[in-house]
Amino acid sequence: MNSNQLISSSSLMHFLFYVVIFLTSTAISTSYADGNDTDHHSLLEIKSMITSEALTSWNNSLHFCDWIGVTCGKWEKRVTRLKLNSQGLEGSLSPHVGNLSFLCFLSLSNNSLQGKIPQELGRLSRLQFLYLSTNKFSGVIPVNISRCSNLETLSLSLNDLVGSIPKEIGSLPKLVILYLGDNMFTGQIPPFLGNITSMEVFSVTRNPLGGSIPDTIGQWKNLREFDSGGCGLSGTIPYSLYNLSLLINITLAYNNFTGSLPPSMGAMLPCLVRIRLWGNQLTGPLPLSISNCSRLGYLDMGGNKFSGKLAIDFAKLRDIYYIRLSYNLFGSKEDDELMFIDSLKNCTRLKWLLLHKCKFQGMLPTSIGNLSNKLQDLYLYGNQLHGNLPSSIGNLVGLKRLHLQGNHFKGNIPSTIGILRNLQVVYLHKNQFSGQIPKSMGLGHPFTLRVFSKTGAFLGVCLWLMMIAAKSARLWSHVCLF
Repeated sequence: MNSNQLISSSSLMHFLFYVVIFLTSTAISTSYADGNDTDHHSLLEIKSMITSEALTSWNNSLHFCDWIGVTCGKWEKRVTRLKLNSQGLEGSLSPHVGNLSFLCFLSLSNNSLQGKIPQELGRLSRLQFLYLSTNKFSGVIPVNISRCSNLETLSLSLNDLVGSIPKEIGSLPKLVILYLGDNMFTGQIPPFLGNITSMEVFSVTRNPLGGSIPDTIGQWKNLREFDSGGCGLSGTIPYSLYNLSLLINITLAYNNFTGSLPPSMGAMLPCLVRIRLWGNQLTGPLPLSISNCSRLGYLDMGGNKFSGKLAIDFAKLRDIYYIRLSYNLFGSKEDDELMFIDSLKNCTRLKWLLLHKCKFQGMLPTSIGNLSNKLQDLYLYGNQLHGNLPSSIGNLVGLKRLHLQGNHFKGNIPSTIGILRNLQVVYLHKNQFSGQIPKSMGLGHPFTLRVFSKTGAFLGVCLWLMMIAAKSARLWSHVCLF
């Protein structure tokens, strides 16, 4: 082979090499162009079914990757995120959303979208996060959602969705967060949801589900939050729930649960921060082991039939800020049944202490004055407390509302109440107080006081002592209370 042939052959090889590169690049470019065109068209279809000034930037003056709420991949220039929450969107969600095949994140929450959730969402195999909460979507959950096999968060709360929770949701292997609250779902909490072993947050609050909690939730070993408040549930709380040792929040309020709580509840659920069991039919004593929940901040077990002596050691609950145990049957008739108040002195963050209608008897200990200076609400009304009201109550400098009506307190009203400059409401009626209203009460700030005379006549409400003459103030300070 001569030199001319070698040169010709070499030139041909170079030519073919560049042809291959060109064709490959063209194929890739064409592929990207096709993808871009699909995404562009799909976004315009979505816009066509939505009314909002927020989408005025969705026009040809900008590349669609620069449209508000749209994020594209760095290389492919395909839509990967669509975030349009809280944009005042009205209208419906176009089925063309299912053509955004690279979409990983879709958030349309807190708008006014209505109509059905399109089945075409099931085409989004890359979708990981779907937020459609706080809209007006109706109909049922599309069963095709099960094809979104990478879905980690599904948020559909605060809509008008109906029907039962579809069994297809149970086949989402990576689901971590499921929000279905505030809809109209029926048909119980289905046992098949226990198959989603990755579940960490589960909320179906305020749905007319009925039925009971299935034992299969015990398979959610990573569960942090369980909220089924206001669902018309009944039966006993399954023991498997107490085996979920990572639980932070348990909300079962406004149901019809019966039975008692296990004595070891606090030891089994040591991470609890929030307990809401209000409005059930639970019985028996409160577990002393609750004191093991050292991170507990919110304790609401009111509106049940708990009984026995309240002997929880609150001293260990240094982060607690809300305690509501009202409307229970705690009265033990023991002289020291209110001594648990002593242990509350270490709860320096406590703002609300609601212990009304608990059947408590005995005298209010002077340690009531050792409670947090952040305490705003103290409700002890409707019990059977007797004796004098401790003057130490004047130490509660943060107090705004004091409800002591419907007890058997007697003697004088402590003048120290008058130094509580944040106090706005005091209810003392239906007691056996005598003497005079302390002159200091209400001086210098607006004040509401409710009392009754011997005959039951209403004597005072909304005393704006700061605004009335000194003569009137003296008149009120000499009203006798019985």
